[in-house]
Amino acid sequence: MNPQNRKRKSLFALGASLLTASLLAFAGPAHAAGEWQDGSSQSDTIRDCWTGELSTGVTANTGWWSPTGEVPKVGEPFLLHGYVGLVGLPCGSGVAVVPEMIFDETAFGYPDEPIKWGINDIDDPTPTFTTTPVEVTRGVNGGIAIPTAGGKAITLERGEIFEFQVVVVAKRALKGTATPAPNCPERTAGIAPCSVASSGDHLQVAFKVAGHGGNKSFVTPYVPLFAAGPEAGGGGGGGAVAKVPSTTSAKFKVSARRKGKATVTVQAGKAPTGQVVVRDLARNGRVVAQGTLTAGHGGVLKLKVAKLGKGKHRLVAQYAGSAGVHASSSAATKVRLK
Repeated sequence: MNPQNRKRKSLFALGASLLTASLLAFAGPAHAAGEWQDGSSQSDTIRDCWTGELSTGVTANTGWWSPTGEVPKVGEPFLLHGYVGLVGLPCGSGVAVVPEMIFDETAFGYPDEPIKWGINDIDDPTPTFTTTPVEVTRGVNGGIAIPTAGGKAITLERGEIFEFQVVVVAKRALKGTATPAPNCPERTAGIAPCSVASSGDHLQVAFKVAGHGGNKSFVTPYVPLFAAGPEAGGGGGGGAVAKVPSTTSAKFKVSARRKGKATVTVQAGKAPTGQVVVRDLARNGRVVAQGTLTAGHGGVLKLKVAKLGKGKHRLVAQYAGSAGVHASSSAATKVRLK
């Protein structure tokens, strides 16, 4: 082999390995460190257009994130996401991608929150996201497909990554790894995702990929999902006291440059006591206010809110519950500050 060709080949191999490493670490700079719970990634294989050798084509992953830093409780909002990047160098112009979420849809509720998505360079330390509407449709595998507006596939060039984030709430306890994982031969071979019935409490994101010469039709990572259910009530004979449900609402007066105010109201069948926090979901769940409800508050707690800064914010008040009252969260309040 010509020494110059050998040098170019080794340099390209180094570049490809750096791209792969950047993709695997992508969740770090874009999100609160250590809080995204990612699952099993999956890739396909292409023949590299430069070297002519087999190499990774696209790599994808999926995961979830709780704004409390803990396993979400039933009724508490948390995020699901999926991301896919074109690592290899195909001979075509890129890869066309359509993501499809496969999971037990009856186990979830969907707050009125926009889907966040973005296309960025894999090694971009400050990736950006948008809430420009996407067309959510029923996918070819029966799941929830998230193409761009107009129902078109997402097109990625080499070195680009696409990510989406969806806010959900669990309607029942989710047991994750205690249930069957989606390890069917079809998913492994890249033919199709596993069926919902055989996948327990797991999220699969089936990325339909085409145009880059890969050896799979679907690249389908998955992640186990967890949600803590209501604690068991007492049955007499000295058992635990049954908890009563609660509802939380909040009103905000906030500013980009000055501290603001929040009035959080928790209603329940008995006097609610315990911790209350206000989080900004548009800033990775940053805590912007917190305090403690006592019996003397009558369920109403007034809090000082930190300066939020310019831009869009989504504020949610979360009541942590007590020995006799279940936790609850308010609806998210959208704010744009100048």
